[in-house]
Amino acid sequence: MEIVDKRGLPFYKAILKRRMGFIVGGIIFILSLYLLSSFVMFIEVSGNENVNSTRIMQSAARHGLQPGAPKWTFSRSDIEKNMLVEIEELSYVCVEIKGISASIKVVEKVLPKEEITGPCHMVACKDGVINEVLVLEGQSRVAAGDVVARGDVLISGIVTPETNPYMPADTVYLPYAVRARGIVKAQIWYEGYGECHLREVIFQEGKTETAHRLKTPWGKVALSRNQQSGFEYYSSKKYNRHFKTPWGRLTYEKELRQEKIRVVAEYSERQGIEIARQKAMQELQKKLKNNKPVGKPKMDILSSPSEPIIRIKLIVETSENIAVAQPVIDEEMVIDELM
Repeated sequence: MEIVDKRGLPFYKAILKRRMGFIVGGIIFILSLYLLSSFVMFIEVSGNENVNSTRIMQSAARHGLQPGAPKWTFSRSDIEKNMLVEIEELSYVCVEIKGISASIKVVEKVLPKEEITGPCHMVACKDGVINEVLVLEGQSRVAAGDVVARGDVLISGIVTPETNPYMPADTVYLPYAVRARGIVKAQIWYEGYGECHLREVIFQEGKTETAHRLKTPWGKVALSRNQQSGFEYYSSKKYNRHFKTPWGRLTYEKELRQEKIRVVAEYSERQGIEIARQKAMQELQKKLKNNKPVGKPKMDILSSPSEPIIRIKLIVETSENIAVAQPVIDEEMVIDELM
């Protein structure tokens, strides 16, 4: 007699008995994935410029959304409503859950600028030399070529009427207050400073390594071998994820290390001037913002040829409107002084 094939539950049962550990491990693995996917591990905040991300995440945490929080313990709609009430600077909040990640998208309120409706002066917001004065309302206090400092009155909101030759000699001209308006353009100079050592020690990025560990109520458990760094110089960042369990709080810690290779860099005088000029230009761009320079920047080398460091100063000229409104604090007192 010869057995051609074996079929049926008794034969499969024998196979299952021999591989029981493998099957149980697979079931535990699937259940673990399902359980872990029911928790929020990562939270990302986007759309904010003025409101701090930490403040937004703290507000979300107060309403149940935080790293390690089970998905069944909070409601997205409740979090969105409560965050809008709590953070007045926000006009829209959207919470999205994708797997183990949560995304908080916000839109900030655009608040209108407060306008001055009463009497005001036009004062200088920067130091400069006046180029052009256009008075729409008020009385000019400066002319082209005048040097002004920040806070000086350019167009006065207290107008003193001029003498009219066609009016009687004993006519009294009383000053009156208006809302000064106009454009006052001035030459403004900006400076940028940069320097470069002709011989300096720099650190270049090298290899990276990652260490994993688990903190439990009973102590730390190493999840990788490289708990101590093998680099001579390095920078590290740590990322923590907290989990609440019936046995206590568990913390998964990930440490990312970036190797820093020590290199001695030497530059020629020409290279040093170029590097210092680029640094000065970067500082200059921050000060200029949206203002366009008039002509090319003027470069001054501040260091002497014998110094081991190159110092550069860039000077650029702009023409911009420096007049800003400033309320007349006590118009009656000012008018009394003029009289």
